Amino acid sequence: MTAWTVMLRGIRYRAGRSFVVFILAVTATTAAVLAPAYSRAAQQSVLTDGLSAASTDATGLTVGAKGTGDSAAFMDLAEIRLAMNAVLDKDALLADRLDRPVAAIDTEVTFGETGAKLAYRDNACTRLTIEGACSDNPGEVVVSKRTAAAHGLKTGDPLTLHLGPRTAGRDKTFTITGLYTPTDANAPYWGRTAYFSGSAETGDALFTMSEEDVRADPSATVSTRLEYPLLASRVHLDDVARLREGVQILGDQLRGQELEVTTSLPAVLRDVDADQRAIARTAPIIAVPLLLLCWFVLFLLVASLTEERGPEIALAKLRGYPAGRAARFGLGEVVLLTAAALPVGLVAGLALVEVAADALLAPGVGVEVRRPVFAAAGIAFAAGLVAALLAARQTLARPVLGLLRRVPERGGWRAGVAEGIAVALAAASLVAAVSDRGSPLALLAPPLLAVVVGVGAARLLSIWSAARLRIARRRGRIVPLLAAAQLARRPGGQRLVVVVTVAVALLSFAATAWDVAATARRATAEETVGAQRVLTVNAAHPSALAEAVSQADPGGHSMAAVRASQRFDNSPVELIGVQADRLADVAVWSGHSRAQVADLAGRLHPRAADPLRLGRDLTAEVSVDTLPPKPALRLAAIVANPGQPPRTVTLGALTKGTRSYHATLTGCTAECRLIGLAVGRAAGGSDPFSVTVAVRALTTDAGPLAPGFDLAGRWQARHSAGGAQVTVRAGAALGIDVSGSDPADAVVEHVDTPDALPAVLAGGAPTDDAEAATFALPGFSEQPQPFTVAARADSLPRAGRHAVLFDLDYATRMAERSASLADNGSLRYEVWVASGAPADLDQRLEAAGVQVLGTETIDGALDRLARRAPALGLWLYLLAGAAAILLALGVVLLTAYVGVRARLYELAALRVAGVRSGQLRRSVFQEYRALLGLPFLVGLAAGVVGAFVMLPGIPLVTVGQPAGSFDLRLGLGALPVAVGVTLFGLLLTVLLVLRLLGRATPLRLKDGAQ
Repeated sequence: MTAWTVMLRGIRYRAGRSFVVFILAVTATTAAVLAPAYSRAAQQSVLTDGLSAASTDATGLTVGAKGTGDSAAFMDLAEIRLAMNAVLDKDALLADRLDRPVAAIDTEVTFGETGAKLAYRDNACTRLTIEGACSDNPGEVVVSKRTAAAHGLKTGDPLTLHLGPRTAGRDKTFTITGLYTPTDANAPYWGRTAYFSGSAETGDALFTMSEEDVRADPSATVSTRLEYPLLASRVHLDDVARLREGVQILGDQLRGQELEVTTSLPAVLRDVDADQRAIARTAPIIAVPLLLLCWFVLFLLVASLTEERGPEIALAKLRGYPAGRAARFGLGEVVLLTAAALPVGLVAGLALVEVAADALLAPGVGVEVRRPVFAAAGIAFAAGLVAALLAARQTLARPVLGLLRRVPERGGWRAGVAEGIAVALAAASLVAAVSDRGSPLALLAPPLLAVVVGVGAARLLSIWSAARLRIARRRGRIVPLLAAAQLARRPGGQRLVVVVTVAVALLSFAATAWDVAATARRATAEETVGAQRVLTVNAAHPSALAEAVSQADPGGHSMAAVRASQRFDNSPVELIGVQADRLADVAVWSGHSRAQVADLAGRLHPRAADPLRLGRDLTAEVSVDTLPPKPALRLAAIVANPGQPPRTVTLGALTKGTRSYHATLTGCTAECRLIGLAVGRAAGGSDPFSVTVAVRALTTDAGPLAPGFDLAGRWQARHSAGGAQVTVRAGAALGIDVSGSDPADAVVEHVDTPDALPAVLAGGAPTDDAEAATFALPGFSEQPQPFTVAARADSLPRAGRHAVLFDLDYATRMAERSASLADNGSLRYEVWVASGAPADLDQRLEAAGVQVLGTETIDGALDRLARRAPALGLWLYLLAGAAAILLALGVVLLTAYVGVRARLYELAALRVAGVRSGQLRRSVFQEYRALLGLPFLVGLAAGVVGAFVMLPGIPLVTVGQPAGSFDLRLGLGALPVAVGVTLFGLLLTVLLVLRLLGRATPLRLKDGAQ
């Protein structure tokens, strides 16, 4: 009989035990493979997500030029294609990662007082819904329906466009062949060019299908380009370095032909690098405790199996087997099972990563079979062999009589020394991790803590079992006596306690961290987005956006928001103006109830006078008692259309007596507003004068206004440095006293806003005193506006921890007293949308002239955060914890199978001696309750305590941003599920052990079989 035959027959003879050994070896190999395979897939996922989340114009390449007729901008598009293709032919990787380019040419033109783009773009007709024809003949254009309606244009009309500078250039007449509506104005096809502005001053783009139409005037500034979208799904980790280098070389080579390469791809890749580096650092550290646990399990496995085969090894030695052959005889089955588990564990690990990739990672990302995976499996196998040699060494070195003894040996001083060394190393590492909680080593803290408390629990269990054994012996209680005797006489029980403690601690820490991170991700997503859905839009000015939102959603489930950024002390301060009356129904403000948000909204919009709306004219009834002979004075009104700068309209020259002063307000819309009244010189100069006027009434074509002359503070003088002395007296008529020599008009403003704009402030006040209750900061205009702190908050929705939130209506009124908001390019427009908003809100806004540029949602932000490095690292920790629990359960089963024949013999003997089977079952249950219950509780506590100690310093949402204070909300999360599954697994294992030991019948005593 060969050695192979002996090993195979031994495996078959001990089928149950061999199966457990095989499963444990498979689990160990799977755990070893998990870290490198998952880490690689997670890094690829971060790369794919980062490229996909970035806009197409950010990751793509734009090749072209901008200039007049003497520049490369007037090159034919075919020439640019040839130059680009010549370079790409030398870089196959870059060429393969770029999609087919879209060619585009455009220039600024005017017709009447309206500006627009005259544009050519490849296949633009297929992206437009056209009424009429989209011809490729020169001199023919298609115009948007919106622009056509605003200017009274129709199909077939001639349209004269001015190309080039206003003071030069040339006129060219085009024929309108069709009216278009963009099929999807936000499609990546349109790139970063704003073709569809749709404001009163700027019309939508005019599309021609002829390149030469755009280049008709050499003095015009033309932008000519090829836009290459990046195929993000084709970019792999190994491509990144070559891709960066290829973009650099491409730019250098085309620069010699006066062509510029524009791309934000390197910046996008830099942002992705941070997450990839975090995964590369944390994945091995997460894998370390699992791999050490696997190694320790293999050590216990071989030690237990070799111990069980002690009598067989003794017989082999008695028959003359040399030491080496006896060692092979004792280890052969384990080594064979471990070797057989290697390919199975490798496949299982890769399959598990593939399943995780499908469920967690970016679409299209899967497992990559690379050398590190095989190296990890090989290291696991080699570690298993080393563990086998170390574990079997003591057993194989025993003399024959020691191998034949049936009573287990007590642990010697070496075991105590080994435990002491392990605890000392764990404690030292734990102190190092706690001292720097932000380092990846912090993830080692929970298993290190579990090692310390696990050894302590094992010692405690040993002492408790010995004490309980003495008490049970004195009291004659058979069930506790049997359970305590087993616990006290089994040296392997202490090792089992350590394994279960570490496994439970790993899983409980991972589950706690996941629950805390999930809550933090939800809060971050809500804070980042600010509402269930946020539309980034393009609007003419703030008032136009507010009016469009009110029309599109009269139910109040959406809200206009206008944002600007200022800087104070070299730090950005975000400014957000919102429709305060809709804030409570729309905003998602973490940590604030609807009632709290409604209270804050009320503070942002205290009661103020309604604006004085004007029609087509204005009449003022004014009395002048005394008038200086010189200089000639006039009365004027300061009026403003929404979004436009205020303008001064002369009502007439002042004369003595009471009379009506009148002016026609050309260009005033229904929302035109009276800012104030002005008294000044009719012909300039600086001669001093003094005059008193009394304004008795104001009337527009819609009827008398309610100016509130009798209300103190309703009208106030506008103060300016070195200006005239102006006094305002409230009453039945508004008294205005002016004296001085200032050549500028003396202005009295109608106060329809609070003196200072109420605001909710996050962070310190942007002034020298961070706790100040008032401050001044440019809001929506270049002039500083006064703010008063109505409330403070830790953070503001969609603005963060250094921001100012205020009422949009009041902020707009304040800014329009001195500035135009229509041409303020620093303003960013948004519409915040709640769940009750109309389903077709986007279309309604488009119809109202508001172009929707992009959409963000809380769920979308959550999905992105769930695929960032911290979340992916925690998923690996959860997988490691689950694998650790499987290993622990396997070890429990293994300890039950090892020596089971001797255990069954003992139980059978006890039954013959008169111990009832129920008592035997209860004793076994009590034994395993103590053996597993104590490490479960200790491991659970160690994991949760480790989480509370270490998580504040660990990034849970974004790389580089530690969690800080956190909130653990108990509920149906990962921790309760992990606790429930672990308890179920332990209970199921105990039931299997009870069923196994239930075969202890008196027949076992026949012929002394054991």
